[in-house]
Amino acid sequence: MSTSNLTTSSLNAPYFVLDPVLDNFFRVLNLCILSFIIGVFGIAANFINICVFRKLGYRDGVNITLTALAVSDIGALLSQEFYNILATPMIQEYDLFLTKGQLMTVMHYIVGYFVRVSSVITSFASLERCLCVVLPLKVKTIITPRVVVVYNVIIFLILSLYMFPPYYSLYLDIKFLPGYNKTIWYFFYQPYSERVLKISYNITDLVLPYGTFLVLLLCSSIMYIKIKRMSEWRRSISSAGSHATSKSSVKEMKSGVMLIIVSLLCICFLSPEAALFTAAGFVREMKQDGIYKGVTNLVISFTTLLQTINCSVTIVIYYNMSSKYRDEFHTIIQKYKPSSTFFCVKKHQ
Repeated sequence: MSTSNLTTSSLNAPYFVLDPVLDNFFRVLNLCILSFIIGVFGIAANFINICVFRKLGYRDGVNITLTALAVSDIGALLSQEFYNILATPMIQEYDLFLTKGQLMTVMHYIVGYFVRVSSVITSFASLERCLCVVLPLKVKTIITPRVVVVYNVIIFLILSLYMFPPYYSLYLDIKFLPGYNKTIWYFFYQPYSERVLKISYNITDLVLPYGTFLVLLLCSSIMYIKIKRMSEWRRSISSAGSHATSKSSVKEMKSGVMLIIVSLLCICFLSPEAALFTAAGFVREMKQDGIYKGVTNLVISFTTLLQTINCSVTIVIYYNMSSKYRDEFHTIIQKYKPSSTFFCVKKHQ
């Protein structure tokens, strides 16, 4: 069957047409309400993460990596908040200097950059902790704090190439809108844009996400097996009446479990978007000019919400899994908590 016939017959199928009221309801709920509220919490939470890891010090390379992860998550959440504001129905298509749809597309690429940076940094943190658990005596001489800083900076720089193909394929020019009697800026596609974007899609939306998930799964599996064996060894030592268990090994185990949880949540929250982009690559009708455009946009509102949760939930994991983080968190809260003396003075006055 030809593409034209498939498109014509599909357009006549009513179950491909979404109810506009239902579509707008879920998009407003996911983007303008839930994602916006969670994003505000996530921005504050990641600022707290940075403060806590700074107080804990950067002698441990994982603290450096988790700080870089918090910086990337803040970038993702800030750009996502701007995207959520644009998604509100109160902003019309031609109220801005660019069309609403094109400006949202630009912000979508910025969000995608930071989300991919966060996922790669998470995989690097998982790999680093995996090496600490498997090779505790050798890894400290290989992965020094200076090396960790360099690797995280390289991740930010290399993944910035993610935004180059889309913007390289566009050029900005003015466009007159007769129906609105106004002139706006407008992005036009270059003649070679389809080839460039296809290559970019294969790398950034297929190879990179699934490669990251593979590293996270492998490192998490290795850490789980190693931690399980270490736990069995500790129980055998305890049953023999000895208390010579190493504090450093216990620390590595707890940190490993924390990174396993962060890695698995990263996979759970980001894999739906990867699956959506994979489906769009094989099903032409799921692209922005296809007959499944409404379904794709609706699913994107859900995957965007999952991305926001992924960038915001780390503080809960750190607080529950790390006693050092929890103690430093309480210290910071107490430091900025208004003292009772202040309220007593105000009351007396």
